[in-house]
Formats: sequence, C-alpha cells, structure tokens
Amino acid sequence: MLAPVAAMATLLDEEIREVESFVGLLRQEQELLVAGGKDDALLPLVKRKSELTTRLEAFSARREQILATSGQGKGRAGMDAWLAAAPAADASRARWPRLLALAAEARQLNETNGKLIGIHWQHNQAALATLMAATNRAMTYGPDGQQKTGGGSRSFGNA
Repeated sequence: MLAPVAAMATLLDEEIREVESFVGLLRQEQELLVAGGKDDALLPLVKRKSELTTRLEAFSARREQILATSGQGKGRAGMDAWLAAAPAADASRARWPRLLALAAEARQLNETNGKLIGIHWQHNQAALATLMAATNRAMTYGPDGQQKTGGGSRSFGNA
C-alpha cells in the first residue's frame, strides 16, 4: 500500500486526468448546444457525462479517505491543512491548484450549458405551443363538415 503522500499524489494525477476529460466533454456539449443541440449527438454525451461524474465522486471519496486517515478535515480546508502538515507533499502541492482550476472551469462550463439547455427548452416549448394552437385550429370542424377558423365561442363549462 502506498504511503498517504504518494497515494495522494497518484490520486491527484488520476483525478486531474478525469476532470480534464470532463471539461473536454462539457466543451463538446457546449459546441453542440450552440450549434442547435441535436438530440442524437447529445444523448451519448449525457451518458458519458454521467459516467464521468460517478468516477469523479469516487476520486473525491478516496481523497477524503486519505485526509481522514491522516487526521485532517474534509473538503478544500482539509486538503489545505493536509498539504501544510505534510512536508514531503511537494508533488500534491503542485497538483492541487491545477485540480481546483479545472474544477472551477468545469463548474462554469456546466452552468453555461445549463443556461443553453434552458434556452433550447424555452424554444421547444414555444414551438410546441404554436403547433398545438395550429393543430387545434386545423382540427375544428362545423356541423357542415367544413373547417372552422376559430375554436368556437362556447366554453366547455357552459355545455
């Protein structure tokens, strides 16, 4: 078993690679959303994004385990305390800011993508409402079998 210092350095290297993959995936998703968000191209990205998220959660749990074993707290504060207390942690000290920067980039990209998805959803809802209104007008016929231009003047509550 690796000593905590070596284990943390190895873990951070692996986690950085995964977050870099996640950032690349988020950029790809953003490009597709800006280009019109084709569902057939986005669906595989959603699956891959979910897989990467699960893996990133596992990395975080492993990091927390190393911190707990070393008697440190959780999260960023625990990692900062661990780095300060571990004199031989130079490799981790160099990697930690890179991981934080990548995580911030991923967060920003994900927020932007969420906003783009919201815009697409609003456009789809408006298009659906337009189609539904057109369908309701097109499907209304009078007693003579002729298509009516309006939905009629009688409300359902007064039938």
